[in-house]
Amino acid sequence: MVSDAAMTRHHSRPGMRKILTITLASVVAVLAQTSAHAAPPFDGLWATSRKDCRDKDGPDSKTFIDLDNIIKGKPAPLVDQYENHCRVDRQTPGGDGLVLTTTCFEFWDDYNRGGSGRKVTIKLSPGPKDTLRIDGKSYLLCKRKSDLSKNR
Repeated sequence: MVSDAAMTRHHSRPGMRKILTITLASVVAVLAQTSAHAAPPFDGLWATSRKDCRDKDGPDSKTFIDLDNIIKGKPAPLVDQYENHCRVDRQTPGGDGLVLTTTCFEFWDDYNRGGSGRKVTIKLSPGPKDTLRIDGKSYLLCKRKSDLSKNR
């Protein structure tokens, strides 16, 4: 005769396998869903025309986005345009892109000390092949963040 303990051990193994299989399948499903919803690569230098992509000072449409920016070891996401330096306070998924709640400053000195800022909402949406819509306006990719020099 088989003891009750042996019967319990024998019948609990298939149950454990089933639980383990379900758990692993759930983890894989969650990871797949997370990677499918990852934010598009917005980081880089963007402009409304190839002409504006040139490295010249002065007013133009060049926009630098660095959502992984770090200052003094702390996250400091940034959207930077001519005389419009924006610290990203919050990133929220919006449609197929992101809605950025920012504080923008006209001068870098104000940005660095946090004074004279104004609240601005910026909507980023991916476009076809190396394009981006910023607040509904189409921008071309000038350079990926990884291709820009470190002394920006």
